[in-house]
Order: sequence, then structure tokens, then C-alpha cells
Amino acid sequence: PAQTLLTYGQFWEAVTTSPLLLRTPGYPLFLALIQLITGNVTWAVAAFQNILSLLLLIPVYLIARDLAGKIAARAGALLAASSVLYFSLSFAVLTEMLCAFLLAWFIYFSVRFLTLPRARSATLAACFLVAAIYVRPAAYYFAPVAALFFFCTQRKHWQKIFYAFVLPLFALLGIWHVRNFMTTGYPGFSTVNAYNLYFWNEDFAALQHHISIPQAHEQLQAALPENLASLPTKEQVKIYRRLAIPWLKAGWKYKMLHAPKWAAKTLLGTNFVHTSRLLLGRPDEEEQLAFQTLNQTKMLHTNYLKNVGQKLIFIFSLLQIVCVLLLGSVGLISHFKTAPKVFAFLTIYCLYFWAVGSVFFGAYARFRAPFELVLCLLAGMGISALWQRLQPERKRIN
Repeated sequence: PAQTLLTYGQFWEAVTTSPLLLRTPGYPLFLALIQLITGNVTWAVAAFQNILSLLLLIPVYLIARDLAGKIAARAGALLAASSVLYFSLSFAVLTEMLCAFLLAWFIYFSVRFLTLPRARSATLAACFLVAAIYVRPAAYYFAPVAALFFFCTQRKHWQKIFYAFVLPLFALLGIWHVRNFMTTGYPGFSTVNAYNLYFWNEDFAALQHHISIPQAHEQLQAALPENLASLPTKEQVKIYRRLAIPWLKAGWKYKMLHAPKWAAKTLLGTNFVHTSRLLLGRPDEEEQLAFQTLNQTKMLHTNYLKNVGQKLIFIFSLLQIVCVLLLGSVGLISHFKTAPKVFAFLTIYCLYFWAVGSVFFGAYARFRAPFELVLCLLAGMGISALWQRLQPERKRIN
């Protein structure tokens, strides 16, 4: 899509002349701008995303400082800077780093609005949330969640919420809805939901037919009409949904039983595949193995833990996220009463993106990117709370 934008001035799906609908234009536009500026789309992307990972520390610092002081801010920023997840994703041509950066500023202005309700903060929050949605449509349904939360907690300022937050959301997101309707007759924001609704049944199909997940994908693909690509987009979406319903009805118990496992993979995942390949330089013949790993339902891929270097990377990555989670819990519990609206918002935000990233068998650390920054700033508050508790004890000892 980035290449077609630069070449033809239009957004098309990859290797087609079909209008861009499955993906959203935010990340292709980001890649196109980088190529336009630098003439490069490999190391230049990594360089720009590493810059974003550094700039991400600014909103993390500011949020933690405003809520719990400088010690919490410095500790939270340090934890975000040492995040193995953000380090590895900065070198990957994936949407997560850009989306996390935009969401960080959305959180910052949302917190500002909750503590001091000003129209400017609400408008900036809306703009950054819209930008994040254009990068990753997984954030799309958090828009009504955020609006509802603001209305419920700031009822006196409902006019500001409506005119400064809700209307900008409708207007800016509506641009892409109108574009899609004008070009294809499909009024939705993206077709990814219908596509995923069908293909997220791959694991259950593999179980039912005693085949591998890649084979199940091919089987589900073969069940689609041969002329699917030539049909109107609205018809394609209906077909995906119609074919998905029998699988969802048959496999809902399986999905429910496996949901805790997928949630654990998202929350505790180490992103080991990306990190180890980046630090140790995996040979080309393992490329296919790396791809298959992302499509397996195993909790731990021990076939990668063969030497000391790999084991050390895995242990450090796991310890890092476990420590952040534990300290983040301390920070949330110890500071919740100081700003209940803000911390309730941060909790709902984390739960939303945790749930969205944990609804299918492919759940893993990558989908923690939107909310790990919140875990880091909460962990900074946890360090601050523990530090303050130690001070009276030290005085008594002295």
C-alpha cells in the first residue's frame, strides 16, 4: 500500500488494484513518508521507530509525574526505556510502535482532561486516538468506550465532551468511512473484522480435522467462493460472516476454555522470536520456522531455547515483564484513591487492549504494545510508593 501510494497516488491492497479496505492507511502513509524523505524503507523505518520509542518516554514521564511525582516519572520512563518489547518492535516493520506512540499521547491528554476538564485537552485526545485508529483498527472500538467513560465521570462538562471529543472523532473517522463508501459501496471503516471473524477459527478447524493450523488456513481459504475477490465488498463481508457463524457456534466452548491461555500469552509473552533474531542473528533457513511459531498454540516454544544466549534473552525478557506487572499492581493499588477517575480510566484502557489482543490463538506479546506503556508508568508509581514506605523505616533505624 505504501508503494502504490507513492507510485499512483492511491491506497490499494497489497499486490492488487483493489481499494485499501482490509488495512487502514495510517502505517502505509508513515512508510511512504519515510521513503519519500530518505529514499529507504529498511533501516530508515527502524531509525524512525527507534526515535518514536525514545519520544514515547515523554508522555510516560509526564503522566507519571502529574499523578505521583518525579520519582515515579523517572522510574516509569526508565522502565519504558528498558522494555524488551518496545526495543524489538522498533526494528520490525509492524504497526505497533507507531500506534503505541500515538496512544501514549491520547492517554496523556485524556488524563489531563479528567483532572482539569478543558476543551483543548479533549480535542487533542480525540485527534491522537483517531490517528492511532488509522494505524491499527483494533483501537476503533475504544473510541465509544472513552466517550462513555468521559460522559459518566464528567457529566457537568458534557458539552465539552460532545463538541471537543465526540464530534472530532466522528468527523475524522468519518472521512475514511465516506471514502470507503464512495469507492466500493462499503460504509465500514475496515473489512478486517469480517476477515478475522472467519479465519480466527483456524485453530478449532485444525482440532476438528486433526490437521495443522497452516493446513486449516488453506482449508478455510478453499471454502471461500472462487470469485470472492471480484464480488462487491459488501457481499464479501456478508460471505465471511455467513461462513464464520457455523464455526463460531461449534467452537465457542473451545474458545472460552482457551481464552485464559491466550490472555496469559499476551500479558506475559516475551516477544522472544523477534528479540532473539535481532540480537543473535538467526540464519535464513529459520525464517519459515519463525513464521510458523507465530501460528502455533503452544504456550512456550522450547525449540528456540537451545543455547545459553537464547535462554538468557528469554529469562531476562520474562523477568522484565513480570517485574513491571508486579510493580504496576503496587502502583495502581497505592495511588488509586488519589485520582480514582484517572486510574479507573487507565485500568479500563489496559483491560480493553488486553482483551482485544487475547481473543484468538495467535495472541502473544506483540499485542501488549498498546498498554505496556501504562504498565510501565504504573510500575514507576509502585517504585515511588515503595520508596516512600522505606523512608520512615530508615529514619527509625538511624
